[in-house]
Amino acid sequence: MSDRGAAGYDRLARHYAWIEKLRFGNTLQRARVSGIRQLTDLHSSPRVLILGDGDGRLLEAFLQQCPAAKVTSVDLSPKMLEQQRNRIAALNRHDVTWICSPIEMFAFPTSTFDIVITAFFLDCFDAPQLSKLLPRIAGALKPQSNWYVVDFCEPDRGLRRMWAKFWLAIMHTFFRWQTGLRTRRIVDPRPQLRDLGFEPQFQSTFHFEMIVAAIYQRRQPTRMGD
Repeated sequence: MSDRGAAGYDRLARHYAWIEKLRFGNTLQRARVSGIRQLTDLHSSPRVLILGDGDGRLLEAFLQQCPAAKVTSVDLSPKMLEQQRNRIAALNRHDVTWICSPIEMFAFPTSTFDIVITAFFLDCFDAPQLSKLLPRIAGALKPQSNWYVVDFCEPDRGLRRMWAKFWLAIMHTFFRWQTGLRTRRIVDPRPQLRDLGFEPQFQSTFHFEMIVAAIYQRRQPTRMGD
């Protein structure tokens, strides 16, 4: 994402929470944190990669639930990372690594993390961008790992689908105006996640099925002779 994107998210940093609450109340935050307990049940002292957490509300909730976690948080916006630092200052945590970088330029390590969290992040990319990004994220995960995805989606049919498409179009227009966002519609990442070897283990929907929170488990490779 361009310098315009970083500047746009910097401008939104102070206002993001109230804009979100004005439209969705507390629903987005409930969705963000809905899978944290399941994740911490799966990993007691994980290495965690969080991408695009914005003002850090998910990071704060995760650290409260899993104090032994070692977290790397990557975000495009310096102002958002500053808010993350301020938000968890009271937790007295010194083992969180913050990295300010466009995701296209971030050097993902190989087979390093037990958990990756992408909450309201993958919806910022169009299909060609996701086809490049998702394998890079997958490569940073260990064989026994989980991917926690929280994002907007389009319900399959009916009035809920029409309602979701209407509001998603408005949101994409707003973020294109503010940040230069390239994508114009939600791209469903589930087919690519399956192709990369991830299967959903836990899933919840929110706000008339317009939001999905899912924990994916990496499939173990089949051994010869099995």
